Formats: sequence, C-alpha cells, structure tokens
Amino acid sequence: MTEAIIAAAIKKLADVLIKEACSLHGVDGKISEVKLQLGQMQRFLKDADSKSKGGDERVKGWVSDVRSVAYETEDAIDEFLFEANYLWFGLIPNRILARRTLGQKIYKIQAKLRIISESRTTFGIQEFSQDRCQPSFKRHVLPDIDKDDVVGLEDQKQEVIDLLLHGQGNQIRFVVTIVGPGGLGKTTLAQKVYSSSTIKSHFDLCLWITVSKDFNLVDILKKMHQKLAGYTEVKGETEGDKVIYLLGEVNVLLKMKKYLIVLDDVWSEDVFIQLETGLVDIGNGSRVLMTSRFLNVANRADSTGVYHLRFLNGSKSLELFLKKALQTRDPSPECPDELLDLARKLVKRCDGLPLALIVLGGLLSIKPPTHRDWSRMVERLDWHIVGRECMEILATSYDDLPYFLKSCFRYLACFPEDYKIVAKPLMKMWIAEGLIEPREEAQLEDYAEDYLEELAQRCLVQVAERTFNGAIKTIRVHDLLREVALCEAKENDFLVIWKENDLGRDVNMTRRIAFHEGIDGNRTTDLHKDLTKISMPKLRTFLNFNQCIFIGTIGFILLRVLELRNTQSFKELPMDLKNLIHLRYLGLRGTGVNVIPTWIGHLHLQTFDIRGTQIRELPEHFWEVTSLRHVHSSDIYEFDTKINGPPATANLNNLRSIGRFLVPKSWNKSLPHIPGIRKLQLRCQVEDDGKLIHNLLSKLSKLLSVRLDNFYPPQNIIDLSTSPSYENIHTLFLSGYKTPFPSVQIAKLPPNLTKLRLSSFFFLEDPMPTLAKLCSLKSLEMNSIRVVGDAMVCSSGGFPRLQNLKLDDVLTTIIWNVEYGAFPMLKYLYIRACYWLNALPDLQCATNLQDLRIDVVPL
Repeated sequence: MTEAIIAAAIKKLADVLIKEACSLHGVDGKISEVKLQLGQMQRFLKDADSKSKGGDERVKGWVSDVRSVAYETEDAIDEFLFEANYLWFGLIPNRILARRTLGQKIYKIQAKLRIISESRTTFGIQEFSQDRCQPSFKRHVLPDIDKDDVVGLEDQKQEVIDLLLHGQGNQIRFVVTIVGPGGLGKTTLAQKVYSSSTIKSHFDLCLWITVSKDFNLVDILKKMHQKLAGYTEVKGETEGDKVIYLLGEVNVLLKMKKYLIVLDDVWSEDVFIQLETGLVDIGNGSRVLMTSRFLNVANRADSTGVYHLRFLNGSKSLELFLKKALQTRDPSPECPDELLDLARKLVKRCDGLPLALIVLGGLLSIKPPTHRDWSRMVERLDWHIVGRECMEILATSYDDLPYFLKSCFRYLACFPEDYKIVAKPLMKMWIAEGLIEPREEAQLEDYAEDYLEELAQRCLVQVAERTFNGAIKTIRVHDLLREVALCEAKENDFLVIWKENDLGRDVNMTRRIAFHEGIDGNRTTDLHKDLTKISMPKLRTFLNFNQCIFIGTIGFILLRVLELRNTQSFKELPMDLKNLIHLRYLGLRGTGVNVIPTWIGHLHLQTFDIRGTQIRELPEHFWEVTSLRHVHSSDIYEFDTKINGPPATANLNNLRSIGRFLVPKSWNKSLPHIPGIRKLQLRCQVEDDGKLIHNLLSKLSKLLSVRLDNFYPPQNIIDLSTSPSYENIHTLFLSGYKTPFPSVQIAKLPPNLTKLRLSSFFFLEDPMPTLAKLCSLKSLEMNSIRVVGDAMVCSSGGFPRLQNLKLDDVLTTIIWNVEYGAFPMLKYLYIRACYWLNALPDLQCATNLQDLRIDVVPL
C-alpha cells in the first residue's frame, strides 16, 4: 500500500517540476531532492512491509511514517497548485507567496525524510531487489470461471431441489436455508437450483432477492414489488407505514401463485420474521430458499429445512484449483508431475473452501507453472487457525499485487456490499485519481481496462457481464474480498464509509468518502448540515449512493472525483464548486440539475456526465476545457434541445468519447480537432449535417463506436467506408426518420462489427443476405424497420457468430425463412410487434438458443 502512495507522490513531484518550472524558481532543487529521497525509500518498502506483517511493531511504525510523509508531499503540491493557479487567477504576488509556502513545507518534509532514512538502518530494513512489471498489455479476454465451472455441487444441487419439492411431503409453504461459511459457494449453489429447468417448470413464479448485511426492510419490499408488478409505489409517512403498505401489496401479488422466493445472503433473524406476513401461504406448495452464514438464522426461519453446504473433498478441491491455476475448462485437468505434490499442499491449506481455491488458483495462474514459483508460494502461506485461512489467502493475493493495482483494488471498497459496479465509470475514476500509469503510446483507458482484466484474472473481482466486444461491462466483489479491500482501505485514511450516525467521527485526514445510507432513496440525510460541522481538507473522492441526500456546499479544494449519480435532490451546482481546480470527474447523471453555470469552463475536467438530467444547453466556453476525455449528454429527442457538440474552433486532443450531441452550425466553416476520439454519438438537425459528419469521419482514425441519429427527412445514409477507422469500428447504431437505406450502403457497413442497431429505415429489398455476411457480428437489433419484398431470408451459414437478435416493429411480408445452418451461435431471440409474422421460422439449427421472447403476436 505504501509503495503505491510513494509512487503517486513521486509522479506528482515529477509532473509539477515539468508543468510549473517557471513558478518553482528557488524551490525546484528541494523538490528534486525530495523526489530522489522518496525514490530511494521505495526500494526498501518490500522488506519493510514483510517485517511489519511479521509482527515487528517498530517497522510497522516506520512504514506508517513513510506513508504519512508521502501523503504530506502530495498534499503540499496540490495545495501549491491551488494557491498559485486559482487564487486571483494566478497573479504574480500570489504565486510568489504560494511558492514561499511550498518551500517551507518541502523543508519540513526533507527533515522528516532524513530522520526516517536514519531509522531504517536501526530497524535492519534491507533493499528489496525485484523487477516490478506492469501487467501484460496485449489486448486479451480471459476465460471466466463462472458457476458452471465450480465443481462438486451437482449432487448437492439435486439434494436441495428434492428438499424444495418433496422435503416435508405436504403443500404448506416452508423454508429451506443453505448454511455455510463465507466463500463456500452458498450463492452459487442457490443460483444453480434457481436456474434449473425442474424448478422453473414446477413453480409459477420465481423471484431472487439479495438481502446483504445492512438490509433495510423497505428496500427489500420495494425490490420485491418492482419485480412482481413491474413498478414501485410506496405509501405512508413513516417507515412502519411503508412496511405495512408494501407487505400488503406483496401479499396480494403473490396470492394464488405457487412461488419460489430466494433470499440470498441473509445475516439477521429479523429478515424472515419481518417478511413472513407478506409471503402468503395458501397451501399450494410455495417455497422460500435462503442462504446464510448463520445457523440461528436458518433455525429461526424453519429448523426442518436447514441444509448444510459441504466443503469440497480432496479430489474436487484439487480439480477446482487446477482449473484456475492452469486456466483450463477441462473437466479433469492434468497437473505436471513435478507440481502435483505442491498443488496438493496448497489445496490442503484451503480446507475445501471454493473461494480460497479459486483465489489461490487465480494467483498462481499468472505465474509460470514451475516448481520454483509454486514452491515460493507454499513458503509464503502461513495460516495458524482454520477461521483465518481464507482471509490469509485473500490477503496474500492482495499482497502479491503490483503497487499500481493495489490502489485500484482498494478503491473497490468505496462501493456498497453486493453492488454491481459498472466498469466504465470505475475506470474513469481511476484515471481521474491518477491511479493509472501509462506506458509508451497506449491510452489511459486501455491501461485501466487491462488493470481490471488482471484483477479479474486474479479472481479479486467477479466479471458479471461482458460486452459483445469482449470487454468487461460490470463486476461484483465477493463479500470476503470486499472485506480485504475495506480493511486495507481504512488503513491511514484511504477511505471512510459514512453513515448517518457518523457525525462525530474524525475524518479530518481522510482522502476518500462514500455515502451508503438510503441507496434506494428511503432515508434523507441533510448533508449540508452535517458537512458544515466537519473538515476534510485532504479529500480527493466524494461518492454518493444516497438518492435523497442534500448537499449545499462542496468546499474540498483538493477534490478530484465527485460522483452524485441519481441524487435527485441535488438541484444546482454550488458556487464553491468553481474553486475545485483539481476536479477531474463530475458525475451528475440522474440528478435534479438543469442548468450548467458559465464557470464550468474554468475547471480541468476529464469526465463530465449529465445523462438523465433536464439540462438543455452547455455554456459557450465549455468546449475550451482541453483536458476533456469523456462527455455524455442526456438522451434527449426534443427538437428544441441546444446541446451542441464541440464547435469548429475546438482543439481537444484528449477527447475520447462524446454523446449525444447535435451537429453545430459552425461545422459548415471548419471541423473540430478531435483526433483521438473513439466513441462518437451525434444527431443531425438538417440535411447538410450528414455531409459534415461524413467529412469529420474521414479524418478520424481511432473510432471504435459510432452512433448517428437523423431526425429530419430526407437524409443520406453516412458512408463509413471512407473513414480511416472503417475496419476498427465494432459498434454501430444508425437511426433515420423513415429513411431509405440503399442496398449498396448495407454492403459498405464496417466488416468487423460486433454490434449493430438499425432504427427507422425502410429497405427496398431484403437486407438479411448482406447482413449475414458480417462474420464478427454478435448482436443485431432492428427497430421500426420496413422491408419491401416477397420474403426475408436468412441463408445457410449466415450470421456465424450472432448471439443476440432483436426484431422490434419490423414490417414485411409474412414469410421469414431461416435456412438450415443459419444462426449456429444464437442465444437470445426477441420478437416484438412484428404483426406480419404468422409463424416462427425453423430454428432447429439454433441449438444454443437459451431465451426466446415474443411480445404482441399476430392478430
């Protein structure tokens, strides 16, 4: 951990020496000396960390001192930049005063570093020589070990199913609880049971609810009501009134249905006690399946339905470990003879705990499968009692991370338990905080993605979803792994999780704060009142997960990340926000903000997100912020919107993604300079806009994703074949306005598309034969499409990789012919409002089909 903090301080010193050379006259030598001293200190930290974890309190104190000085250095530089560049807009007298103050701080830091360096010899701390390497940054997608790869559960799955269907031999509703310690696979087993065809066909209704440790009854009931009714309505003034109302509503919705409700990760007896009155029992065989770490929870719900999940035996443990360590899906993985004894030793120490086996296997998967490397791992692991074994393994996995990944892993503790973390915002926060270290010519976003991939490979995060292009879309963090991240994050004020009863807590030195109370908007906190009573001068990140929070002031001058997503009570940007010259990430998505002040152009933002707001216009100077990397506007279709894209005069070398903006009139004279853009989303206003976009695309060589919306007929379809990015574009959304789509243009679609959406077009002939030739296409959506012709035909061998097909309001003749051999990889087929379709086509070749949905069948 300390190594990462020192690295950040060194980078900060190097940056300020380059960017503020003129302002540092007289103190630049001192800054260079501190940079050198910290660099020397960094080489001794591996040995110091090892000794401190071994129980040497003196060395532990030494590491803490180094960490404090590194923080102090980073703060001194950031405070200097604020004082020199913001106050009075950088007037010379003010910059001289700021430089003098910085010199005084650096002098004190030098003195502390000399004392720390002298004490190092006393404590016997040695230089640790080991090449630190960045992760392998070739673009790759690693196989995930999901619930289908976890071994040893098939027998237990059938036992739980039998218990649910035949356990008590009667139709009275009863509860089955899977009990076991964290990391044993309770949720995985419940998922297998829940997804089985036997269960799906037996019950009229299956419902999954994740409860977690800090549950709120209103939150749970709202989730149940939402999933049962498709909407949520809450009545009542008090929490008690809301509970009574929602229990009654849930009771009504469950009436006359044979249901299975899964309550996952239950920590308290109170959960089922409070929910029981809402789970109607009419003697029709309904069931409740719970998972819990605690036997008393299971016994309180139903002592006759307790199911103890067993640890894996030796052979199954070895099988699971080798699957991860050797990165194979072979049901019987073979281990090299020279490693077999070592593998058995490692597996034995995991004591049959699947999570420990998976994490340890992931740790070894990035090491060469040699006797030397695996032997070192055996020597490093030292567990004393069974209760600490898994946490020791998890901590070992964390300790083995390169320093640049440790900070990224700790950052995950900011998010609530069981929270589905969206990858893109997370990576943008990492970049905003300066946690990503680029090398050579690669982009920061590429490195952030590879950091996340490596965390996934090491099984420190679980990949919940991937895009059709193979990138990580969402992740989850296992409870135990989150505890590891949280324990590390709490050390030396890396992070504070704020709750409503924490007002008296000392957070003066904290660098990150996250608000978790009232995630579903059931409790309101007057943060303005709270924050005026506390001081957080070192704060870098402010994350809010409380929809009803009220924030009246944001006086944190070192703040870099401000995420207020879905904070609906946040109506306007406070004036003191304009002071935050270090702010890089401003997330206003789903807030009540409807006006952006003109001073936004004075900030140095990288990410600016206003999706889901009522903002209709951006200030004229907004696009003068040259640091911008990602700008996201609302998905607005009103014709009076004034949210234009970057003007012709814009010079935005750092810009990587923009959406959804109108084509500005200034493009008629010249085009903006946005050479690094990867994701482009634009909306046409008039016919000539199509030509302007075409000219812009011909200049962009790094495009990966394009969305073009045309609202006014007639519009010419954009020809992407002239773009230098033609073969690199993997995602394309095109929408017209009842616009003709010529066949010749279909043939010019980018050849390597993985995702294609076409909306509001009409085709003079069947587009399917041409679209079927897009060999990389994995997702095809067609909305509001009209096809002129006798039939729509999907030929044999067509769409070889298509997994997702959605046809929504597609009108043509009544014939849709799918020849044998088409759609061999199709998994999801969704048909809606296709009134012309009188029968489903023959899909016998679609042997991978998992989900077929049809809405609004023919009359």
